[in-house]
Amino acid sequence: MDVNQYLAMFLEESREHLQALNTCLLDLENDPNNLSVLDEIFRSAHTIKGMSATMGFTTIAELTHEMENVLDLLRKAVLKADNDVIDTLFKCVDTLEQLIEAVATNGDTSFDIKPLVARLHAIAKGENQPAKLAAATDTTVCLVKETGTEVAVQLTDTEIHVVKSAKDQGMQTYEVNINLREGCLLKSARAYMVMSALDEFGEIIKSIPSVEDLEKENFDLSFQAVIVTGIEPERIEDALTSISEIEKVTVLPIAVTESFPVAANNKRENPAALDPKKTIRESVDNSQKSTGEANNTTADKKLKSGQSVRVDIDKLDSLLNLVGELVINKTRLEQIGITHRLTDLVETIEQMDRVTTDLQAVVMKVRMVPVGQVFNRFPRMVRDLSRELNKEVNLIIQGEETELDRTVIDEIGDPLVHLLRNSIDHGIEQPNERQAKGKNPLGEIRLIAHHEGNNVIIMVEDDGKGINHEVIKQKALEKGLITAVEAEKMDQSEAVRLIFMPGFSTADTVTDVSGRGVGMDAVKTKIESLGGMVDVETKINGGSKFKIRLPLTLAIIQALLVKVGEEIYAIPLGSIDSTINITPDDIKTIQNQEVILLRGQIIPIVRLSTVLDVPAACLNNQEELFVVIVHMGESRAGIIVDTLIGQQEIVIKSLGKLLAGIKVIAGATILGNGQVALILDVGSLKQ
Repeated sequence: MDVNQYLAMFLEESREHLQALNTCLLDLENDPNNLSVLDEIFRSAHTIKGMSATMGFTTIAELTHEMENVLDLLRKAVLKADNDVIDTLFKCVDTLEQLIEAVATNGDTSFDIKPLVARLHAIAKGENQPAKLAAATDTTVCLVKETGTEVAVQLTDTEIHVVKSAKDQGMQTYEVNINLREGCLLKSARAYMVMSALDEFGEIIKSIPSVEDLEKENFDLSFQAVIVTGIEPERIEDALTSISEIEKVTVLPIAVTESFPVAANNKRENPAALDPKKTIRESVDNSQKSTGEANNTTADKKLKSGQSVRVDIDKLDSLLNLVGELVINKTRLEQIGITHRLTDLVETIEQMDRVTTDLQAVVMKVRMVPVGQVFNRFPRMVRDLSRELNKEVNLIIQGEETELDRTVIDEIGDPLVHLLRNSIDHGIEQPNERQAKGKNPLGEIRLIAHHEGNNVIIMVEDDGKGINHEVIKQKALEKGLITAVEAEKMDQSEAVRLIFMPGFSTADTVTDVSGRGVGMDAVKTKIESLGGMVDVETKINGGSKFKIRLPLTLAIIQALLVKVGEEIYAIPLGSIDSTINITPDDIKTIQNQEVILLRGQIIPIVRLSTVLDVPAACLNNQEELFVVIVHMGESRAGIIVDTLIGQQEIVIKSLGKLLAGIKVIAGATILGNGQVALILDVGSLKQ
C-alpha cells in the first residue's frame, strides 16, 4: 500500500492532536486530578501513535508509546502530575512537533529520543518521585491454586483496591491464562474474541500484555487477563475453550496475601466503600472507555466530526474565484439590461442577483475560520516564556469563536506572537516589582476578538507598566529616527506610535526575546498588507492595549467607485466615514498641508490626481469639489475626486508579482463593462 497518498491527512491530523496535547497538558498542570483531561491526552497520543506506526514513522510511534506508559500511570493515580512529569511531557510534545515537521519538509527524522525515553522510563518506575510513592507503586499479589503453589503477578494499588472491594461485594477475582494454537494466523482477532467474551462475564481490570499490544499482535502465543466476576471459573473456561484456535485456558482465583498500601498521591475514597464495578470503570479500564462527562464530550465531538468534511483550501480558493467571476458577469448583465432597456433581462437578473448573493454568502461562510485556531497555540507560548523570564503571567482568551477569512487567519499568527512576547517581556513586571506597586504578583494578558461592523477587532491587553512616551522619544532621538524639532512637536499618542518605526527598540541588549527592532515594524507591515490597521493605547503603570482592525475577508468587498480624470478607482467602504461637497474656498493651508475644517476637526486633504499623477478634471476655480472622508487608524483624511459614481460589490484581484509592492494600490477589480478599476490602499495615501 502506498501510504504517501495519506501523508497530507497524517500531517494535518497530527498537528491538530499536537495542539490538543498542548492545550490539555496546560489544563492538567492547573488541575492535576482532572481525569477527563488525562483521557483526552491519552487519546491524542494514542491516535498519533497509531497513525505514525501505519505510515512507517517508527521514531514517532516509539516516543508516543513511551508517553502512553506514563499517561496510563497518571490515569491510574499511581503517578502524580507534578512539575517534573508535566515538563517531560511538554518536551515530548515539542519533540513530536519537530519530528512531524521534519516529515512535512522531507527533513531528517532520525532524532535521538533515547534521553527522553530514558526519562519517561525513570518516571514510570517512580524515580525522582517521593519515596513513599515509589515504594507503593506495585504490590505483589499471590495466585493460589488448589495445589497450593503460588504464582506472582504485579497489581497496582488501585487494582488491589478493586480486588478487595469485589471480595467485600461477594465477587471473585481470577487470572485467566490463554494459550493459542501453534501457527494461529489471526492472533489479534482471537485475543479480541477472548476479551469480548470475558467482558460479558464481568469487568476486566488488567491484561498482560496491554490491550494496545494485543491489538497489534505484540505477544507470542499466550496472554493473561485479570477479571472480577460472580461467574464460576468452569463456565469461563468452557466459554473460552469453544473459541477457534484456543489451545488451553486456565482460570486461577486471586487471593491477596499482603496488606494494601495506599500510594501517597492516591486521594480516592475509602476503598472498602467503593462500588467495584464503578471503581473498575473509573480507575482501571480508562484505556477502553472514558467516564461521565468525558464520555459525553467525546460523543459530542464524534457527532460534530461526522457532520463535517475536510476540504482542501485550494479547492475553496477555486470555488471563491468562480463565485467572483459570477459576480463580475452578473454586474455586466445588469449594465447591458439597463443600457438597452431590456425589461425581461433586468427582471431575470434581479432573481439571479438573489441566488448569487446567497451563493456568495455561503462560500464566504465556508471560508470563515474561528480565530481560536490561532489563539489556542498561545497559552503554551506564554507559559514557556513567562517561566524563562521568571514572571508570573495569566493569559485570558475571549472571543475565540469569532470568525475570519482563512486567508487572514493564516497571516495573523506571527503579528500576535510579536505582540504577546512584547507584553510579557516589556509590559509585565517581575512579581516583586508588581507587589511593590500594589499590584497582583500574577500579571494578566488578555487576548480578545470581536466583530465590529465589517471588521474583526483583535486586542492584546496587559496590566503591566505601560509605555513611557518620553522614553520612546529619547530612544528614537538616540537612534536618529526623529529630529529634536519633531520630538518637541509630538504629543503623547504620536510619541508612543514611534514603536512601529523600522529599527526602533527600547531594549538595551539583544536577547532571544527582543531587542532587534524588527518586531513592531513587522507587525504593522503585516497587518497593513492584510488591509488592516494597528494602534496602541497605554497608561503608565496601567498597562497597554494594542488594537488590530482587520477586514472580514480579502476576496469580495463593498466599495465606493470614484472617477479621477478618465480613470475609475475603488475605495473600500470599510475605510470611508462619509462623502461631502466643498468649495475651493473651504481649503486652507497649514504648514504646507491643505486642510479643511469638518465639525470642529482639522482634516488633511489628499488630491488623488496629484498622488496618482493623472490629469484631473477638477480645478481650483470649480464651484464644487467632491471629498471622500476616510479613516486611517485614529486619524482621518479627505480625498478629493472628480466624480462619485456609487457603491458596488467588487471582486479583489491580485496585481501579480510584477506589480506587487505598489503602496497606493491594493489590487484591482473588473467592472460590469469589462473595464479594470484599481483599488486604493487608503492607509498608504499621502500628499
